[in-house]
Amino acid sequence: MKNVDITKENIKLSEGLMGDYDRIFTDIVCYLRVSNISEEEQEEIISDTVMMFLDWQEEGKTVDSMIGKDYKKFAENIISAVNPKLNVLKTIKKYLGLTIECFCMIFTVDFVFLYLPKLIKKNPDFNVTYDYTSSMLLRALFVASIFLILVNYIGKNAFELSKKHFSKLADFIFGCSAAVLLILLILTPKLGLGIVIFSLNIRYMLGIIVVYWIYKGIKKIIK
Repeated sequence: MKNVDITKENIKLSEGLMGDYDRIFTDIVCYLRVSNISEEEQEEIISDTVMMFLDWQEEGKTVDSMIGKDYKKFAENIISAVNPKLNVLKTIKKYLGLTIECFCMIFTVDFVFLYLPKLIKKNPDFNVTYDYTSSMLLRALFVASIFLILVNYIGKNAFELSKKHFSKLADFIFGCSAAVLLILLILTPKLGLGIVIFSLNIRYMLGIIVVYWIYKGIKKIIK
């Protein structure tokens, strides 16, 4: 709850930033989000940075005159000062959470497009089994991998991407990613990997989906 309060305060304060201050602050936040430092440390750094930027902005100073033109180096110096240490358990927890979210989203898509029409037309008593196959797992791994690669790439290159050619470079990156993802999704079912990993009654699948989206809704409200 303390982190949530700090995040809310940081977002509120950052709304007062303008021009270069707003752009560079956003880039610093993106860079921090994909660093090895914990969420608590991230929010503390963001809080200090936004307060510092607001003071400089009010005094009429430019960003370059205060931190120089190498914004990435400025962010790296801040991270180095925190001296982040790789925490295996936190890393596992982070990626496990992302993996679970990915599966819940895939469950939702499968239910809406594959099973809901069947339930409405043929089997309204919910006596249906959801079979999760190896091809579905491969598809989920493809989607999750591309998502994580994109997030890390954008975060690590936030300063470069926010410059003049941002729109062209961003369009190219997302275009290539979308094309690769589409090709993988088309080819995956044709690999013949139809091995059933587990079967689940549609009631339990629906329960997982409902709990997940309630959780997301509550999390959104709290933020």
